Amino acid sequence: VCAAVATNYVDQQERAALPDLTSIEKLNQEFRHQYKQATETSWRSQIENGSVIMVNGNSITLFHKGVPSSSSQTSPAVYHHLKSIAHIPMTIRFLLINNSSTLMNNTLKQYWQNLNNLQIPESIQSKEKASVDHIISESQKLLRKEMDKKGSIDRKMLNNFCQSLTHDLTILLDAAAIAQLNEMHEIIQDWMREYNFDSKDPSLKVLIIGPRAAREKNLHTTYFERLLGDERTRNILYIE
Repeated sequence: VCAAVATNYVDQQERAALPDLTSIEKLNQEFRHQYKQATETSWRSQIENGSVIMVNGNSITLFHKGVPSSSSQTSPAVYHHLKSIAHIPMTIRFLLINNSSTLMNNTLKQYWQNLNNLQIPESIQSKEKASVDHIISESQKLLRKEMDKKGSIDRKMLNNFCQSLTHDLTILLDAAAIAQLNEMHEIIQDWMREYNFDSKDPSLKVLIIGPRAAREKNLHTTYFERLLGDERTRNILYIE
């Protein structure tokens, strides 16, 4: 299955590139084809005989000796709560810049009402609560000013608003990332106990599927580099 997923990604990239292939790209097609087959064979063998952890976004699956476990979600409720709060300043920025005046007034009123009715989830801990309260308070102030003014948008004030919340946003996003890593680590620890394998086992492989921009210093990649150890980083494959 992992091999099929990896192959499908490569196939999609090849099909997308076909109309504009240069002569050197056409020449390189045979390498891509052979590499694809070799990769598929290698991963099929690994899945059948060893352990493979596949991460795709917020989903994680273990393939142990050919048998896949059920996929688990690595993003607990608090992760989504923190991210939702962190999205508030950018949502306001989009609302004020992108919408026409008539639509903006109606949309702002609705968003203002939703913001005032917001109940902070109990999952958010006290050390993040101060940042949550600050983001909401400053957002309410800005929205109230814009709704009362009913004129052109003060972009400088909008930029200052977003920049003033950078520290609070960092606190929430860091906490969300930690919550996600803790959830994933707990899942993997449960698998290790249930299927009796070790993170230092040289046969353990990890397949991470993600966007191209996030390949370097990717959260999942960094975690598995620590989990497997520096000498086994080659056991981690990142595909786009």
